[in-house]
Amino acid sequence: MAKTKLTAADEKFVRDFLVVTEEDFDANITHRRSNRFSGEEFEVDPITAKAIDFVYGVEEVFGNEIALKRISKNLTVGNALQKFDRARMLVLKLDTTAYMGILD
Repeated sequence: MAKTKLTAADEKFVRDFLVVTEEDFDANITHRRSNRFSGEEFEVDPITAKAIDFVYGVEEVFGNEIALKRISKNLTVGNALQKFDRARMLVLKLDTTAYMGILD
């Protein structure tokens, strides 16, 4: 995977829930913005970007099984909170600055 910081469990989560493709790795760096109030932009790697997108996506549709399936085929109402937290911790592990500026 993208960084050596990822454990086998992290890599499994990325494969099962973040829907990472080879195109995601065409560019080494991508950008994500913090909340709508500050709008600060952060440079992040593709895995971190996917995890941030996952967190925002799940946050918007908690409790909606059909919408959760659009985010990941493996996501359910029963596991959404656990996977939401897992994605947040993955961002924290990969990019503390982006985590603090975007998700915290």
